[in-house]
Amino acid sequence: MMNFELLPNEILFDLFDYFNGIDLLRIFYDLNTRLNFLLYQQFHGYHFNFFSSSKHQFDMVCQHHLPFIVDRIVTLTLSNYDSTPKQINLFFSYIPSISQFTHLRSLNLWNIPSSRTFLKITEKFHHLYNLTRLQLKFYFKFNDQMNFQLINNNIWNLPKLTHCHFEGYIDKQWDFHLSTKFSRSLSNVYISAFKFQLNQIYQLFQYASHLKHLSIYIDSDENDEYKPIAIPTLIDLKIFNFYTSDTSKVITFLQNLPNLHRLNINLSCNLINGYQWEQIIRYYLSKLKIFNLNMKKKFSIDQNIQE
Repeated sequence: MMNFELLPNEILFDLFDYFNGIDLLRIFYDLNTRLNFLLYQQFHGYHFNFFSSSKHQFDMVCQHHLPFIVDRIVTLTLSNYDSTPKQINLFFSYIPSISQFTHLRSLNLWNIPSSRTFLKITEKFHHLYNLTRLQLKFYFKFNDQMNFQLINNNIWNLPKLTHCHFEGYIDKQWDFHLSTKFSRSLSNVYISAFKFQLNQIYQLFQYASHLKHLSIYIDSDENDEYKPIAIPTLIDLKIFNFYTSDTSKVITFLQNLPNLHRLNINLSCNLINGYQWEQIIRYYLSKLKIFNLNMKKKFSIDQNIQE
């Protein structure tokens, strides 16, 4: 312990960076006055992942330490799974306002318990002006009255947000409501809880002009008034499933992604043959380096597969 005491503060801070905040406080707090001072007054890089923490560990941090360090938390992961029930609501009950997270850069909320909690949290996002990464996972049934556009506006309005991960396992896929706010920072968007119409893709890039990585569902019906426009910023595209009865829309869409480097696509439509794929890649996707394709088509019992 004497040798450890001789280490300068800078070395200790580098060491602290390797610890989950739970373990950091459990190991070093109350060893001596100097370490207590460093942990409560000097260290500015707390990373808390409560995903696998016990209820005792969670309560200890929230009740005894959180009020003194909330403004120096940079990464926070909360979950509401069977091993950590009610964790999200409990955590936010310990602090008077989300505005105290002045240095939070990464926020992960897994299994958000209800639409009420979801709305309550997202409407406070404007306080998180240093947030760069956001991951929201939810499993509840949405209320038809929920204002999706307001939620998206609250997210898009975060001035430094670069990564947005929006994942949901719900009773049905909802149409995506585009934000009316412009984001100059978003570069990576993952949305699996909602489906996009093709005509929304270009609008999405109008409101997130620096978007480079996109993962989405696309559902294009006959009423989808798609107007093909080039999207030069996109380099990485993952389509979980592309539903359409018109394969020409798929081809036209891909022909307008001139700088695409990676493409992962699952198609549920009339099959695009190998020759067509060769033409698309050779003449329109010349920068493509990685290509993963899965196509499927359902046949009726009476249909001749040879057709």
